[in-house]
Amino acid sequence: MTVTTPVPRRPRALPALALAAVVALSGCASPDGADPEGASEGPAADLLPAAEGTTEYPLTLTTWAGETVLEERPERVAVIGFSPNLDALEAIGATPVYALSDEDWEWRDPEWLSGVEVVDTATRRDPLNFEGIAASAPDLIVAANFVFDENDYERLSDIAPVLDNPEQVEGDQIDWRETQRMVGEALDLGAAAEEAIDGAEEAVGAVAAEHPEFAGRTITIAYDYAETGMDYYTVTGGTAEGIVGQLGFEPNPLAEEFVADPGVSEERLGLLDADLLVVFYNNDADRRAREEGELFRTLAPVAEDRYVSVLSDEEGSGGNATWVLRRGASALSVPWAVEVVAGWAEEVDLA
Repeated sequence: MTVTTPVPRRPRALPALALAAVVALSGCASPDGADPEGASEGPAADLLPAAEGTTEYPLTLTTWAGETVLEERPERVAVIGFSPNLDALEAIGATPVYALSDEDWEWRDPEWLSGVEVVDTATRRDPLNFEGIAASAPDLIVAANFVFDENDYERLSDIAPVLDNPEQVEGDQIDWRETQRMVGEALDLGAAAEEAIDGAEEAVGAVAAEHPEFAGRTITIAYDYAETGMDYYTVTGGTAEGIVGQLGFEPNPLAEEFVADPGVSEERLGLLDADLLVVFYNNDADRRAREEGELFRTLAPVAEDRYVSVLSDEEGSGGNATWVLRRGASALSVPWAVEVVAGWAEEVDLA
């Protein structure tokens, strides 16, 4: 069974709190930190909602690389790293002064993003643009789950206090709620952070309530990268398993086989078994190649029409849900992703 155009069945909800009004011009910085000719920047008003008065400053930020101290409430926040870091600010109505250019995620509000003073032309795959970050004059750098080198951490902390995880963890094991809470506490917006978390979980619960047929069923989600092989996404204890679990799916006992190594070799194809199998492909040619394989065709969910394929290269396919299920989970992205996952499951009779 092929699904290429799933769309959310209801409009994406706005963040729990209304976004703060932003008066700013969007600019960009070159990778070496110099501003391109004609780029316009200016001080942005109302970057943060009013303080809640619950965070006490000075606030010690404990990270895997040491401690930094916020002497007072930040006013200018730089964000680097993966999309959940930027999502965590948008979810509580806070606007950073610096952010990396990033993919055009469906759950992000373009109008809000336009309020960022500097959207750097660097990406999360490029070396850190220390000069560009420093030029934005931040008093806090949000870098959760992104900096793994002590020298990089020290260079960032020379610019401003760094918000990062207390311990380094694997990407699939990140709890987006903790990132949201860390950002909320640092900005004295802890209640707003909890409201964003609650709103996201309520949205997931609403989708689960619409689909009682998910309860007690198992789901396997994998990505066929063709030349580099297939990866098992819904590993035991990972982000993807947690998200589909909130939808009512039971943990798949076979998922434990992929904790140490998510790779799905030909010899391990039988471990893809589940009540529902969802496989992502980069393109139709890769999908055809996989589906023509005899071992794959004899898998129970494939042979019994409980298999859904998703083409990530097709607009509207919902392919970006793979990012949410791996490293992109946030208060904004999870409600969008569960709508997409539910849309795929609706194509299969799980009753």
